[in-house]
Parts: sequence; C-alpha cells; structure tokens
Amino acid sequence: MYSPSVAVRFVSKMKAPYFTYRAIVLLLMLFLQAASGCSKQVTKQNVKEVKQSDSGLSSFVLETPSTIDKLDWRAFDNYMNGVLAEQSQDYVSAARQFNNALQKYPDSYEIRLSLAEVYFRLQRFRDALKTLEPISPGDVDVQMLRAVSHRSLGNNNAARDAYLKAVALDSMNTLAFGFLASEYRRMNLIDSLEWTYRHLVQIEAENSRIWGEYGQILLQQGKNAEAKTVYQQSLALGGGRESLQSLLGLAETFRALNQPDSALPLYEEALKLDPNNSYLNRALATYYSELDSLSLALKYAEKLTRLEPGNLSTHRFLALLYVRADSIFQAETIFKSLVNAGDQEPINFFYLGRIAIIRQDFETARENLTILTTMADSLVDGWIDLGFVYRMMDDTVKSLNVYNSGLKFVGNREDSVRLMFAIGSTQERSKKYQQSEKTFEEILKLDPEHSQSLNYLGYMLADRGERLVYAQKLIKKALELSPENAAYLDSYGWVMFRLGNFDSAVTYLEKAGTMQSDPIIFDHLGDAYQAIGKTDNARIWWQKALELEPNNDVIREKLNE
Repeated sequence: MYSPSVAVRFVSKMKAPYFTYRAIVLLLMLFLQAASGCSKQVTKQNVKEVKQSDSGLSSFVLETPSTIDKLDWRAFDNYMNGVLAEQSQDYVSAARQFNNALQKYPDSYEIRLSLAEVYFRLQRFRDALKTLEPISPGDVDVQMLRAVSHRSLGNNNAARDAYLKAVALDSMNTLAFGFLASEYRRMNLIDSLEWTYRHLVQIEAENSRIWGEYGQILLQQGKNAEAKTVYQQSLALGGGRESLQSLLGLAETFRALNQPDSALPLYEEALKLDPNNSYLNRALATYYSELDSLSLALKYAEKLTRLEPGNLSTHRFLALLYVRADSIFQAETIFKSLVNAGDQEPINFFYLGRIAIIRQDFETARENLTILTTMADSLVDGWIDLGFVYRMMDDTVKSLNVYNSGLKFVGNREDSVRLMFAIGSTQERSKKYQQSEKTFEEILKLDPEHSQSLNYLGYMLADRGERLVYAQKLIKKALELSPENAAYLDSYGWVMFRLGNFDSAVTYLEKAGTMQSDPIIFDHLGDAYQAIGKTDNARIWWQKALELEPNNDVIREKLNE
C-alpha cells in the first residue's frame, strides 16, 4: 500500500512533460484529500533529492524534521511548482514559487528550508541566511546550510559556529568536522585541531590518511607516545606510496623519543618508495651527520645536490659535511663555486678563510675574512680569525687593531671576553706583559670564573716568577672549575715549582704528563725531577720533550750538561 509520501517521491522522479506533472499532482491532491480530509501532509524530503553542484552543498543530504508541515491547497500548489522547477534546475522560478508558498504559510519549516536552499544555489547567500533566521535553534540541516552560506560569504567565524552546532547535533558529520579542521589549522589552534581529528578518526576509522594527519598534530604538540600509536595505526591501514607521510612521521616520532635506531629503517623504507625524494635524502644526510657517520651522510648529501642542482643551500650543506670529513679541497671548491654563483652568505667567506688558514695561505684568508667582518660585523669568530691571520703574518699591530675593532660590534659578554682573551694573549706573546696583565684583570672583572683567563694570568706570572702567591690562587681556582684539565695541572705544578714546593710540583706535573703529550709539560716535569735530585728521571722527560720539539735548544742544552 502506498503512503502519500511515497506517492510524492514517485511523482518527483518521473520524466514527463510539465502538464503531466501537474495532472498527476492534481490527482495526488484528490487522493490526499480523500485520505486525510482538507488538510494535506507532505514532506519535501520525499519530493526531492539534493543534486551535486560546484557550490559544495551537495556534500550533504538534508533530512526532514520530525514535525510534518500541514499545507493548504494554495501553499501546496506553489510548493509543488517550486519542487518541479528545482528538479528542472530552474532555480529562479523555484525561488519565486517557494516564496509565494512561504507567504501563504510562513510557519512552514519545509518551505522555508527549500527557499533557503534555492537561494544558496542562486548564490544569494545573504537571502538564504535571512530566510533561515526564523528557524531557531535549527536542526543539522539548517546549521549546515547556514555554515556553507557564511563560508561562501567569507564569514569564517560564523561558519565555524554553525559547524560546531551541527556536530553537536550530529557527531558523525564528516563535512562539518572537515571544515573545522581546515579552519583550526588556518588559525593555528592546535588543541582545537586535535579535538577535531579525534572525532574524524572515529568517523573515518579505516582512513589511513586521516590517521596520519592526526599523528602529525600529536607530534607537533610533543605528544610523542600518542603520535607513535596513531602513526602505527595509519601504517596498519595503508600501504604503498600512500604510507609515505606516515613512515616519515613515525620516523620523526622515534627521533623525538630519542630512539634514532628505530627511525633509520623507516627512512630507508620510505626512500625505497620514493628514491628521488629530496626531503628523504636530506633527512638521511642529516641523520647520519648527527651520528658522525660522515661517509653515509655525504652519500645522501651528494645525491641531494643532483636532485636540487639549483638549490644553493643544499650545496652549502654538502660543503659543510666535507669540512667535517676533512675533505678540504672538495669543500673549498664548493664554497668558491657558491661565491662565483653570487651567493653572498657570510658562511661561505668564513670557511674559505678558515680553509686558507689550514693551507697557510694567509693572504687569501685575510681577503675572505675581511669580507666576512664587513658583512657580519657581529660575528665574533670572524674578528678572532682575522686577528689570528695578522698575527701569523707577524703584524701584531693590525692583529690588536682587529680585535679592538671587533669589541665595538659584538653584543654580549661572552663574545667580548673571547676577544679580550685574544688581545691579552697577543699582548703577552708580544712581551707587553703589563698590558696583558691589565687585559686579563679586566676579563676577570667581567667574568670572575673565566678559567682560561685565571690559568693564563697565573701561569704568565709564575713563569716570570712574579706575584707567585697570587698566581697560585688564580690557578687553583681554575683547577677547581676544571680539575681534569692537563694545562691547568701543568700550571699549578709549575707555580709549585716556582714556590719551591718541588714534591708537590712533581705530583701535579706527573698527572698532567699522563693526560697530555706536550713538550712544555715534559720539560717542566724534567726540571721538577732535577730539583728533587732524580736526574735520571729528569733526563727521561727532557728527552721526551725534545722528541716532540727537536729544535728546542734549551732542552737540548739541559741534556748535554
């Protein structure tokens, strides 16, 4: 037995001329009158279906509310004409008919919703929203139509509110959660984005892509253990190239969990899926670089430069790996090619300067480091290296001028101390002892626990036999800050020697000698043994010192005595 709603749905789907529709509708009305008296009950859900369109409205199907509208003959006639016009995609006529029906029956939910839908299809979004206003609070269908209308007008906040109301009514509404996800991502509201994806993975439980995106959000929040589980679920659902992003995400999660050994096979598996993926080759090069597996890091970095021949930063990364691997010629070649290609990054000139220092080409080093200090005047290493180059070129005046110039540009205490230390040590080597002492005293005012300055000043005084008690105090403090430093042990042994505490001197110098093979330490230890009457021991250590420094005539003279 057919119900009235079934009959109406049947009429809406017939492929017949308009007059046939009208005739059938009239016959249907007679049937309705006979079945239920003068009032007619009909629902639009049973009359039409939402068709696909470019508007996005087709992504959901409107449902009928539980209350069935009661229509009089005139309203029903306009309503049916509107339905027929809408089926023919004559939305202008449909809007006119629905509007006429609504004037006759303004309390009808179904007519009002139908008119709002047609306004939406006509891109009259404000009219659609105005038509929906009297429906309060509105069911899922109403909230979704409000949402897409606001979205079409660019009212993202209002659209978001409508979508939130829709998901409160329908927790399985994929479209609404999808929009909320894109909106929260745009607004960088990570907590809200996580909440959205927590629902999406429940709705789309078999969708590996959505699980992977959820894992990325958790990883971004530092929820590494949860991200690991989610990524593993994504990989369990999907395979092939679709699993690439989840493989990468799980690898990054293992790295965040400080489990790099678990990350490596994931990177390699991903690389099998996409061998020419730049990100993967860069990730593996970086990974092996962090492990100091430079040969493997170079393998992937070299491939990366072939994949991205125009990417200067990629070539620079390869050059830095060559520096770490002591492949100086290859590194220099790349840095030069970068400069010739117009790459003016300061790091190029920094390493060209340092490589030239290694090759003892001090003029080339000076040229590159001068450019560096002009381009990056706050970079302390540039000033220190340039000052060193001038010192190696026996130009102490320019060396000191460079260091003092650098002090005008560096912006923190640590860098200032580094430059002042270079000034003090250069002054000492130039036998400007009073100036050097003053410089180191200034450093210790800035940083009383700068162990290098404590040791340098203390040793400088001890070596000249001056202010020995003060020198001992300085070196003792340096040793307290760094008790296993061989140079500080040597200094303390030497100040003990100068103070006449020879047994104590031997103790400290022996410890220093076992820790570091250094001709100065061995020479001092020989002198200490000589002082306590152990000449044979003294000669052993002097001989070791001479082997390390065969041109040292002072040590040779001691052995010849």
